[in-house]
Amino acid sequence: MDSRHLERKIAREKASRKQAESLLEQKSLELYEANQQLKLVLKQLENQNSTGLKKLELEAYISESLVRFGRSFLSRTLDDGLLSSFLERIRACNLIDEASLYLKPGLVPSILSSQFGGIQNRDLNSINPCPVWLGTQLRLPVEVEQGLVGELCIDIHHCEVEADFIQSQMALVVELLCSAISRQLMVTKSQVARKRAEESERATKEFVAMINHELRTPLNGVLGSAELLTDTQLSMEQRTMLTNLTHSGDLLRHVINDLLDFSKISAGMMDLFPTQFSWKEMRNMLNGIFSPQAQEKQIAFLIEEEGEMPDIFVGDFERIGQILANLIGNAVKFTSVGQVSVLAKWDADALLVTVKDTGCGIAEEAQHRLFDPFVQVDRTAKRNYEGTGLGLAICKNLVELMSGTIEIKSAIGEGSTFSISLPLEVAYTPNQVQAENTIETKPLDSLSILVVDDIRMNLTIIKQMMKKFAISPDTASNGLEAIKAVSSAQYDLIFMDCRMPEMDGFEATSFLRKNQYTGPIVALTAGTTLEERERCMLSGMDDILTKPYTAADLKLMIQKWV
Repeated sequence: MDSRHLERKIAREKASRKQAESLLEQKSLELYEANQQLKLVLKQLENQNSTGLKKLELEAYISESLVRFGRSFLSRTLDDGLLSSFLERIRACNLIDEASLYLKPGLVPSILSSQFGGIQNRDLNSINPCPVWLGTQLRLPVEVEQGLVGELCIDIHHCEVEADFIQSQMALVVELLCSAISRQLMVTKSQVARKRAEESERATKEFVAMINHELRTPLNGVLGSAELLTDTQLSMEQRTMLTNLTHSGDLLRHVINDLLDFSKISAGMMDLFPTQFSWKEMRNMLNGIFSPQAQEKQIAFLIEEEGEMPDIFVGDFERIGQILANLIGNAVKFTSVGQVSVLAKWDADALLVTVKDTGCGIAEEAQHRLFDPFVQVDRTAKRNYEGTGLGLAICKNLVELMSGTIEIKSAIGEGSTFSISLPLEVAYTPNQVQAENTIETKPLDSLSILVVDDIRMNLTIIKQMMKKFAISPDTASNGLEAIKAVSSAQYDLIFMDCRMPEMDGFEATSFLRKNQYTGPIVALTAGTTLEERERCMLSGMDDILTKPYTAADLKLMIQKWV
């Protein structure tokens, strides 16, 4: 019995051992499978980390490249060298085998090539408007406002980085390229527009200068001849016709001056030439012009001053005179009964001038457009007053050019009042005035003067004008003849035309100055632009007598320089 009990005990122990071994084997298998699963998971984690690192590396590299070349694209002209450097930078990325670019030929003048990198035989027709993958090659369209202009091709290493991520990074590269191309196109367009504008401005200035010369030169002959005729024996009928000729020529001169001045204002060529002058000079000039006109219309004309006026102003005497002449001329023209009065005063560093008339007046609704060009209150065919409608527009532009103001008050049947305020400098030169008064002057009939002009009519007119002062000038028809004349005679004064064949007045004056000629040389010119005046001064001329001129203008110029 003990033996059987022992056998059963041994059997139970064997069964328990066998069960334990089976359980151990099962647990070992489970542990092995768990270990294999862990290894797989670890491998997957390792792969994921590697992919993540590669993505981070690609993203950082592209970002750095975009920042670096973004600055270059903003500061430099987009050209072949810059594009090649940019592609070389993209190509240097570890994940990229090749980077190629195709651009539409002639897209940007500064880009001479159309193919960069290994890309060949591409054209716009073969480019897909959307990004596409061909194996490991990514092709992205380059598109700007003008449309599809090229393609960027990127060959990628075989790697675990997702295609979508690579495409998103390369899209940033294309976006920078598109921005750079768009900017360069805009810069090129601006340069072309600027060049066209400069050419247009130059052509306009040349035209204004040319037409200025071509109109003023024959007008000098007309008005000069008419002035000389007044000193000859004429019948009453001839004198009437001469009066009509003079009046028409003077009206034509005003129209031409207005048109040329308006052209210069429109072309941005109107410039001021400040000189020293006194109000007395301005008053005498205005009285000389308008007193005879007022007497002819049987109206009163007065110029008065209120308070003390500075002795000498600094400003553009000619343009200030033009403003006042326009305002007074209109007042006289539109006044049939009563008077035209001019009141001037100096206040707060500005010359204030009021021109008041008792004429027909201007309706309130018409006053706001009175300073617009080519505007007249009466536009009908039955109007009583002629004119271009440019005078007040030019006045307003000149006043604003001098940083001044112009105002009007008017009522129908009560007349009009124009008021201007012109900021001017005051010159105090008592010593200079005293010194000038002590300078000895030569009698006019003893002067030796040379006149240089290629137009025979101009020579005839100026000789006849000088004959009034008992002066018989020598003449020359071009710069070469002038130089020859100066080499053989002494002259107190030379009047030099600017535009002449063989050698013009600028060249002749420069030659004379280089050869130690120190006498005064006065330009005879129909040009009134700043460029022409500066050219006169740069060549060595001392002053300018503008055509058309009168005998009085000529005498004043001679007295000024001799």
